[in-house]
Amino acid sequence: MTIDLKHAEDTPAGRRRLSGRTTRRGVQTGFSTRGTVLFGVPFVGAGAGIILVGTRVIPVDPSSVHAPYWVLTMVGLVFGFGGLWAWGMAWKQYASRRRQQEAMRRHTGVSAFADYAWDPHGFEAARWQTAGHAVGGAVILTLFLSVFNYWAFGAGGPWPVKALVVLFDLIAVAAWWEAGLRLGRALKFGGSRIVFDRFPYPQSEPIVIRWVPADGIDQARNGAFTLRCVEEWFESSGSGEDRSTTMVHEEIWRETWRFDRAATFRPMRDVALRFEPPDDLPPTRLSVDRPTFWELEVKLDLPGLDFVETYLVPVYAAECRPR
Repeated sequence: MTIDLKHAEDTPAGRRRLSGRTTRRGVQTGFSTRGTVLFGVPFVGAGAGIILVGTRVIPVDPSSVHAPYWVLTMVGLVFGFGGLWAWGMAWKQYASRRRQQEAMRRHTGVSAFADYAWDPHGFEAARWQTAGHAVGGAVILTLFLSVFNYWAFGAGGPWPVKALVVLFDLIAVAAWWEAGLRLGRALKFGGSRIVFDRFPYPQSEPIVIRWVPADGIDQARNGAFTLRCVEEWFESSGSGEDRSTTMVHEEIWRETWRFDRAATFRPMRDVALRFEPPDDLPPTRLSVDRPTFWELEVKLDLPGLDFVETYLVPVYAAECRPR
C-alpha cells in the first residue's frame, strides 16, 4: 500500500519520559513464580472469608459488625482481586518461561529467544488484553471507593472526607472513560500486526517493518508511525504507608514517519516502513531487571475512535542473530 509519508525530524536530543503508560514489557516480576503465588494466598483467603461473612454464609454476631454487610462484601472483593492479580502475574511469568523454552527448542541458534518468546514472523497486537486490564482496574477502583463513599455519605463523614472522596470518584469516572475507549477500540479494531523483514533486526542496520492494518480501519485523516527505543523501570516515592511505586517508560531515541493527507487503508494490505537508527543504541533486553525494548507505535486520526497501538520489535546485537 502506498501512502505519502514524510520523514519527521523530531528525534529528541535527550531522553524523555512517556506518559500514560500502563503496559509492562519486561518479563521479570522481581519474585519467583512460587513466591508470587504464596504472596497472593493470604489476600485470596482473607477476601474469601470476608465475602462469606458479608453474604452471611458464615454467621457472626451482628453486634460485632459495624458496617452494612454489602460493605464487608466489597472489602472482601478488593482483597480477593488483589490476590488474583498476584496469581495472574505468577501465571504470566510461568507461561512466558514455558513459551521461551519451547521457542528455544524449535529455533536453535537464535539466542534472542532466550530473552523473549518471539514469533519470528511478526508481532500481533493483543486485541483484548489492554481493554481487559483497563476494565479490571476500573472495577477494582470502583469497589474500593464504594467503601469510602459509604463512610463519607452513608455514615455521615465530615466534609473534608466527602471532598476527598468526590475527588477520587472523579478519578474513577476518568478510569471508566479510558476503559470504555479501550474496549471500543478492541471491538472496532482487531487483528493488526507487524511483519518482520528479518529476525532479529541487527542494531547496526536499517530496520524495515511492514504494518498490516486491522479490521475497522478505512479512511484516516492523518497519522504517524514511530519507532522508538525505550527503557523501563520502577520508581519508588514516599516512605512508610505513603510509599508508592510507579512504572516508568523513558524514551531513549525515536524516528517518525507522518502523513498529513487523507489515506485509505485496506485489511491485509501492508504499509512498508524503513527506519535508520544510530549504531550506539542499546539492544532489546526484556528478561533483565531493568528492560530495554524497541517498539513501533501507530497513531491514526480516524472518524470516531482513533487508532493507537504499539508493537514490540526485536532489535538485538549481532550475536543474537541465527548462526
